[in-house]
Order: sequence, then C-alpha cells, then structure tokens
Amino acid sequence: MSRLRVRELAENKGFSISHLQRRADISMGTARRYWYNTKDGKTEGMPLEELNLPVLKALADVLGVSVRDLLADEDRKSLRAAAA
Repeated sequence: MSRLRVRELAENKGFSISHLQRRADISMGTARRYWYNTKDGKTEGMPLEELNLPVLKALADVLGVSVRDLLADEDRKSLRAAAA
C-alpha cells in the first residue's frame, strides 16, 4: 500500500481538487481517492489499495512531475529495494 503525494504536490502548485480533477480529466470520485489516499475518497477511511497507472500518469502530467514523484519517499525506497 502506497502513500501518494498528490494532494501535497497539487497544493504546492495552487491547485484545488476540482482543478486537478478537471485538468487530469478524471472523475471527481477518482480524484478524491487519490487526493485523500482513501479507498472511498473520504478524508478518513481505509487506505487506497489499488493504483491505476493511467490515472497516475494523468495526474503526474498535470502536476509536471514523474509518476514516481507521486509516491512518498518511503514507498520509493521500498520499490528500489524490491527491484535490487
């Protein structure tokens, strides 16, 4: 299970969730799940367990970062360790 930095990166660029949702051309429900890192898109709840690569790519493109940059540092370290 990964912790995403979507909200952090978007807010640093001055984007609201609705602005990000429109620019990435994703549903508001999907935007909320990735923004809050929750399975149901609520501010509190079960963590998001499944990630969709096309959604991550769309979000990364809008934010001007790589898909890898959307993952929290600890998750990137885990991925590197698993690949080694």
